[in-house]
Formats: sequence, C-alpha cells, structure tokens
Amino acid sequence: MDPRTAFILTTTFALLNGAILGLLHRGLSTAIRPAAADWRIGTLLAAGGTILLAAQSPESVWLLIPVGNAFIFWGLALYWRSVRRFDHLADTNWIFAPTVIATLVLTYFTWVDSVLWIRVVIAALTWSIALASSAISLLRQRQLSHDIGRFTLAVILFLLTAFMLIRAVYFAFWMRDANSILASDHLINLLTPLSASILPVIGTTAFLVMCSERLRGELALRARELDQKNIALVQAHRAREDAERIARHDLKTPLASIAATPALLRSDAIDDSEKEALLGMIENAATRALNMVNLSLDLYRMENGNYQFEAQAVDLHEVTKTVMEDLRVHAESKHLQLRLQVRWPTDLSTPTDRQAFVARAQAALCYSCIANLLKNAIEAASDHSCVTLVLQREHIISLSLHNDAAVPIALRSCFFEKYATQGKEGGTGLGTYSSHLLAKVQGGDLRMETSDLNGTTVTLTLAPHATGLSLPPRQQNHADAMDSTVSRGISSANSSTPTALQILVVDDDSYNCKVIANQLLVFQCQITSASNGRYGWQATLQYRFDLILMDLEMPVMNGIEALKAIRATQAARGQAPSFIVAFSSDDAIASHARFIELGFDYCLSKPSSALTIAKLLQQVPLALNRQEKHWKTVEIHSHLLVDVAAFLSSRLQLIEELSSANALQELSKIRSVAHKLSGSFAMYGFMWAADLCQQIELHPDDAQLAANAILDLIQYVREVPIIELNTNMPNDNMINQGSN
Repeated sequence: MDPRTAFILTTTFALLNGAILGLLHRGLSTAIRPAAADWRIGTLLAAGGTILLAAQSPESVWLLIPVGNAFIFWGLALYWRSVRRFDHLADTNWIFAPTVIATLVLTYFTWVDSVLWIRVVIAALTWSIALASSAISLLRQRQLSHDIGRFTLAVILFLLTAFMLIRAVYFAFWMRDANSILASDHLINLLTPLSASILPVIGTTAFLVMCSERLRGELALRARELDQKNIALVQAHRAREDAERIARHDLKTPLASIAATPALLRSDAIDDSEKEALLGMIENAATRALNMVNLSLDLYRMENGNYQFEAQAVDLHEVTKTVMEDLRVHAESKHLQLRLQVRWPTDLSTPTDRQAFVARAQAALCYSCIANLLKNAIEAASDHSCVTLVLQREHIISLSLHNDAAVPIALRSCFFEKYATQGKEGGTGLGTYSSHLLAKVQGGDLRMETSDLNGTTVTLTLAPHATGLSLPPRQQNHADAMDSTVSRGISSANSSTPTALQILVVDDDSYNCKVIANQLLVFQCQITSASNGRYGWQATLQYRFDLILMDLEMPVMNGIEALKAIRATQAARGQAPSFIVAFSSDDAIASHARFIELGFDYCLSKPSSALTIAKLLQQVPLALNRQEKHWKTVEIHSHLLVDVAAFLSSRLQLIEELSSANALQELSKIRSVAHKLSGSFAMYGFMWAADLCQQIELHPDDAQLAANAILDLIQYVREVPIIELNTNMPNDNMINQGSN
C-alpha cells in the first residue's frame, strides 16, 4: 500500500468517527458537550488536512502543503482544548500559538525556501507539542485509578508524540534529500498516515470511553444525591407522622377526656364525689396535654441544639418509684416483677438520706427518659421474668434497668439512633432515641449492654446536684382519687338491667376509661375495662362481650394484636364474634379504612358525643343466647393459655366425633373419644368437662345421657370463664434497699 492510499484510508476512518461522535452528541451531558464538539471538529479538520496532503502534486504543493498542515495543526489544537474543556479548565488562546507560528514558518519554507525536511521537522514538532500537552493535561486531572479511557488516550498521545519526534530526527539526519512525503521508497512515509489515523480512530474511541466513564460517574453522583434526598424525605415523612401521631393520639387522648367530661358533669347520673373526681381528671389531663406539647417542643430544640437547659434538683429515687407505679399494671399483665435495688452510699449520715440521689437535671425530662426505658424493658422481657432497676451513687448517680431479653443483632449498633426498631408492630424507634437525647441534654449519658446469655442492661447516668434539695413527701393528686379498678387490670361496672349490652373498654389511659364508662352507663350497659390489649384478650376468655372498644396504641399488646387474638379465640370456641370498634384519636379517613381492612367492625373517634355513641350501640347485635349457667372459672397456667384457643377448637372437633359415634351407637369409638376428651380436659384444668366425659365413657350405651352431655359440653366450651393462673410471687413493685 502506497502512502497516498494510506492517507485516503486515514481520511475515511476519521470522517466516519467524526460522524459517529456527532450522532452521539445529543446523548452526552451538557457539561461535556463543548469538549465533544471540539474533538469532533478537530477530527474533521485533521481529516480535511490529510486528504489535502494526499492530493498534492508538484503543481499544487505551494497551496495544499500549507493549507493541509494548517488544518491538521488546528485540529490538534482543538484536541488539546477538548481535553482541557473535558476537565472544565479555563479556555486560553495561547494553546493556538504553536499552530499559528508553525503555519507561518511552514508557509515560508514552502513559498520562499522550499525545503522538505525542514517542513517535516516543523510539522512533527508542532504535532509533538499539541499531543504531549494534551496527554499531560489528561494525566494531571486523573483522579481515579479505573479511568481506563483517560489513561488509554494519554498513552496513545505519548506514543504518537514519540513517533513524531522520531520522524523529525529521521528526516533531519537521513532524509534530507527526499522530495515528497508520498514517496513509497521510505517506510517512514508509509507509517506517517497510519500513525495519523490512530488519533482520529482509536483516540476517538478512547475519548468516547472517557465520556462514558464521566456519565457513569455523574449518574452515580446523582444516585447518591437522590439517595440522600430520599433519606431526607423519608425522615421528613416520618417526622410528619410523628407530629401527626402526637397530635392525633398522644395529645388528643387527654384532650378527648377533657372534651367529654363537661357533658358528664351536667348529668344527674353521677354524685358529688364522682364530680369531684372528674374535675380532678380534667386538671390532670390538661396538665398532661401541656407537658406533651412542652416536651415535643423541647425535643425539637434539643435536636437542633437550641435547648436551654436549666438545672434543677431532682430526686431520682422518687421519680423512679413514680414511674414504676405508673407502669405497674402493664408489668402485671405479663406477670413481671419490678424490682428496685437502692444501693446507698456508705458516707451518708443516715442510711436513707434523701439527698443521696438528688441529680442535676429536670424532673419532666427524667420522668420521660426513665418511663421510655422501663416501658421498653417491660415489653421486651419474657413473661414471668423480672425487670430489675438498680439505683446507686458513687461520684455520679446511675440507674440501670435490666431485662432477660437480648437486643436483636441488627439493632445493637444503632440502638439509640432515630427510627431504629425491629420486630415490634407499631414501633417507631423513637423511645430509646429520645431517652438518649434527654440524657445527653442534662449532661448525663445513656449506654446499653446486651448479650444472649445475660440479657440487656441500659444504664442512665446523671451528675449529682451540688447542694441537694429537701423534697416534701409525695402527695396524692386528684387522679389518684379515681376508682382504681378502672385503671388497673380488668374491672367491671354493673348495670341493673340483666339484658344490657356487655361492653369491654380496652384503653391504657385510665381517664379515657373513666369518661367512656360514665357515658355508657347512661345507656344501661354492663361495662368492663382493661388497661392494655393483653388484659383485654384475657377478659374475652372470661366472657363473650357484645361490644369491644379497642384503643390502638398500648404497651405490652397493642389494639391490632389484641384484635387478632380475640378473633382467633372466639372462632376456636365457636362463639359469635364480638362487635369490635377501633377506638382511636386518629380520625383520618385513610386510617379508618385501614382499620376496617384489618378486621375492625367500626371506627369511633376520640372524643365521641352521646349521640355518636347511641348510633354505635344501635348497630351492635345483641347476643341471642345469653349465658345462663354459671360455670366455675378455670385457671390455666400462662404458658398454656396461649394455646387454649387451639386446644378448645380441637376438643370441639372431638365432641363432633363423639356425637356422630353416639348417633350410630359405635360403643368402642364412644369409649375411645370420651376417654381422650376426659384426659385432655383434666390436664388443662377443665374438671367439670372431664367428669362429664368420664360418665359418657362409663355408660357408652346410654344414648340419651351422651346426647345431653354433648350439648352441655359444647355450651361449656363456649362459655366457661378462663383466667390466667398467676404463679409469680406477689408483684408490688418490690423495692430492696441496702448498702454496698
């Protein structure tokens, strides 16, 4: 192949690559389009210069040599500017100086003193300056080791620079007598167009790889930015949900009590002592609402670093005992022991000096912090275990809370982070986060230790107050004067009407229970109240209620969990399902639709007027067959209580088999099934049913006896009251006080 043909092929490939780059131009980002435009124009100029050099003849040398080389020089200058623009370097006109100077000098040695080897040396040096400068610019801006396109292009530029320098030296020393660069008797003339094609062809490919890498980098950057924005949006959404939860539940709960109480005060159905209790409840609920608003604002200021902490003298011993008393009912529902160990310092004048645990803190913040931690410990602890609180003072005051459950591995590294939660339905992950924040803002600390063997211990540390404080004895407030049976465990208020609706109110807020109980008594209902979902489910084991008003956000077992447990138990016992109402401060339409989808029959917002309650009661189906027999209550151990529904369901199936065998007078099967029923009923403590099945086993041929007994058994399984057998030690917030 002769040099002319090589020049023509080089031009063809260069034009094709320029066209491809032009087609891809619109797909490039706006940041690299100027660089791509310079590269494309440089490629076209180099192709044009190459074809002019290939077309030269003795008659046209004077024109085509200067113009062709000028095109190539300007193309190389645009390559140089392209790599600078690719890295967003400022444009400078001096990069075109070698092109202008070389063009003028080369024109002189073409028109005035026509010397070929000098023209070749000038052209080779001009190429070398542009190529080497471009390569150096690329390598200076190289940031990542995997910039393959940039590295490849720089290597190509350096190789072409080396070739051009070799070409200049070769012509200067060994080809001074050459007459044309198109002569095929010298290998260097054939290699020149081939080397010239490398940059427009392979170099353009490397440049496109650079563009692709830049696009990938930009996409990765945009993806990270989007991820950060998504995280911010999720946090903003959760913050909005937190605000709505505070507004709709935490804040509306006491406000609902306040709003519903005036109507009760105007009623003649309550006496003066109850009115006094209701007035105390209004005062207490208003104080709670105000404290919630203040605490929410304080937490917001703490997160933003704007909270002004004003230290007070706080008796941490008294605060801890108050929290334990307030949460005792929820511990009892799981048969937990709450044990407080007070380790008095040895340097006290008396072993019960109240100054020992006076911390430099704020009472409201301490109460909220300890209440969150203790509530979490109660919910995490296994049934019939112990939650131990250890209060001690050395150079600082510390309160440790221990339960037997380990923190899930996935949460251990982010235990105190916002929204960190796992396996807790309805959990927000704000309890431990806010407690940690409250501890820090009071100059204290909160740390956690957990293991599968030793359980979990959370320790709050606070600085002691410098002067201490003599605190008066704790006084009973108006709320304490309320009927304690309404706020503890399961209690009932009887109606004088034997056919009255049987209603269960499940709410952890004793004030709400008091208000709704007084509202319902006007309608001659028999009312039972439960202080959390677990107590509510246990109440349905004792009796089938026509109507259940179920709060949703409760400790130990929330309303949705209780709904599922009650539905499963009633279905297993063959009972007609109770009319269960979602009784919540969340009055959003979407929330009500979700509650109905979960299995609730109706939604009732807090507070509700007497008219709204009356309309609700009209929709409740009254049980057709009231419980007439008074069965002896069956006590079942807690570890068996969770399986009692499945057990009774299986017994009903066996009773059906017994009925079929009795109808066919299959005596052997009657004895077998009756024996199985008798033994299993006895093991669970259903002794009346066990004795009745034993009678059937002894008299399998008495069809009438068996038929009557089967009917009694079915009624017994449906109606017998079942309670949990408490085998724990008495749980009275045990307080052990002693010194180290």
